[in-house]
Parts: sequence; structure tokens; C-alpha cells
Amino acid sequence: MKYSQVKAIKAFTEYTLHSQPDWREVVTELATGSSDFWSDGVRFIRYSEIDKILAEELQSDPYILGSFTAWFIADSTDLDLEVIEALQEAEAFEALGKLIVKSCNMVDFSQDYASADGYGHHFNIYDGGEEELTVNGVTYLVFDNH
Repeated sequence: MKYSQVKAIKAFTEYTLHSQPDWREVVTELATGSSDFWSDGVRFIRYSEIDKILAEELQSDPYILGSFTAWFIADSTDLDLEVIEALQEAEAFEALGKLIVKSCNMVDFSQDYASADGYGHHFNIYDGGEEELTVNGVTYLVFDNH
């Protein structure tokens, strides 16, 4: 990695983010090609991997998945809106979430979710914001959770 890139990463961590992750750790992770890592409350995810990572995280919490708005679930799956609403009215959120996972491509579902709310809504619990950092042609989305 070139000195100018290291300097740019250091400036990014110091001036762009609310938190200040250890810039040396960030440089090391980026240089080794990590696709998803944390540094002092800041999460860095390679853009090319983010939909897959989001899909895995959504699958791991069927209750939350079943709590999404009914119209969104209906638009992003083959499930009938009335069935979704009935399950939600019965507070069967986890069952609905499991049904979503079994009935659709979760990467496509996560892309729909991100286009509706952005990635920050899921990955940044603090304020939903996201930043971009590109190093050697590889773009990372950065989520400051402080």
C-alpha cells in the first residue's frame, strides 16, 4: 500500500468518522483484503460482499425479518399480503421470518431492503449513516456505531 493511501486512510478515520478507530488496524485489515471487520465500534464491509453479509444477518434473526412491513415483504417475496398481515396480527413474526427465508432468495431480498432503507439502517445502530472508503479500487462501506 502506498504512503499516500495510508495517509488518506488515517485522515478518513480521524476527520470523517465520529469515532476514531485505530487507523493502523484499519490499514492492516484493508491491506490484507478483509471483507468485514470492526475497529473500535466502526464496521468496514467490502461493497462487493455487503448483500451476502446482510442476507446472512437477516436470516439469523427470523423474528426481526418477520417484523418488516407487510407491503415490503409482499413486494419482495411471493407471499400474499393478506397472509403476511394475518401472521403479523397473530404476532407470529418468527414463523413469518422463517417462511421468508424458505420462500425467497435472501440476497435478492437484502438488495430490496437496502434499496428501500440503505445499508446504514441495518449496519449502523447509532444513526443509520454510512460512509464510503475506496482503497486500490476496492470500495468499503463504513458504519460508525458510536
